[in-house]
Amino acid sequence: MITLSKTGDSKLEVKKSIFIGRSFHISSPDEASEFLSAERKKYPDARHLCYAWVIGGENARQKTSDDGEPQGTAGQPLLELLTSNGFTDTLVCVTRYFGGTLLGTGGLRRAYSDSGRQALISGEPVNLVPALMWNESCSYPVFEMLSRKAAGSGWTIENISYSDKVSFNISVPQGSENEIVRFCMDLTGGQMVLKDPEELLMQGEKANIS
Repeated sequence: MITLSKTGDSKLEVKKSIFIGRSFHISSPDEASEFLSAERKKYPDARHLCYAWVIGGENARQKTSDDGEPQGTAGQPLLELLTSNGFTDTLVCVTRYFGGTLLGTGGLRRAYSDSGRQALISGEPVNLVPALMWNESCSYPVFEMLSRKAAGSGWTIENISYSDKVSFNISVPQGSENEIVRFCMDLTGGQMVLKDPEELLMQGEKANIS
């Protein structure tokens, strides 16, 4: 599976119709609705705002909208972009300003698909890999050395908070757990022992889409 590492944008003109594509990483239908509401407010005079989103893995939830375009010419090609490339937790939408020339069903499908594809590519798709995550805390000097190691090892440190100690989540691809456990023990003289990790998916290398 793949998802987006940032928000993507595109702009395409076809026979004076303007297609403005946007892509977002999302975690819930409510978040998708918030992004779509913001897009409608950004382009209040646009004729159509068509979209598709996918959330989840094997039993993924999906939703599309043609928003007044002929059935199957907008939302469906956008959804096909997502499902054929293995996207999850992703919303792609295209706002259209009508240019006065009818494009036909084939032309509409191509325009929405091209605009959506460009927006997804702009969002820098990444592969999702099985990973393990620990919620830990340590001293400031230990955290600094751990951060340096993580930066060169493909480990991800998130949700950092500072008080008398540094608290954080650290995630590593499955298969790297022995390395990080050993590193933390060696770094702290056996005081920092990583136990009971949570399984999840983390962002890996960049992915190409068709």
